[in-house]
Amino acid sequence: MNEDVTGQIDLNPVLMLKRLDNWLDAIVKLLPNLVAAIIVLAIAYLIAALIRHLIVSSAKRKSRENLGENLGGLARFTVIILGWLLAATIVFPSLSPGNLFAGLGVSSVAIGFAFKDILQNWLAGLLLLIRQPFEIGDQIIING
Repeated sequence: MNEDVTGQIDLNPVLMLKRLDNWLDAIVKLLPNLVAAIIVLAIAYLIAALIRHLIVSSAKRKSRENLGENLGGLARFTVIILGWLLAATIVFPSLSPGNLFAGLGVSSVAIGFAFKDILQNWLAGLLLLIRQPFEIGDQIIING
């Protein structure tokens, strides 16, 4: 009865329950790390919102609202990504930050090629916002 027969579906409730019990034990052992990771993510989101707010309000005081929105969004995104990386290292202790950054380095090349035009346009817009060669409402006339 314990033999595995090729080509036949084996249904052994004892093995299924044992495997489910092992999974449940692993989840219970991982629960403190999951809670800590959720707390880290919540703190990262709060810090990201605070940084974005500070950048946007500072830019508004200098009448550079659009630049503040763009730089604030970039800073927020960066802090959130760092929060996710930190949470991943908490949940999976065998995952080292060095490996994560190496993986990000390799994937950033692929992402860079995939979104080359979008990133170029975003950077060009950012440079226009920084240099301010023209104001809102200016007209650009080409060939008369």
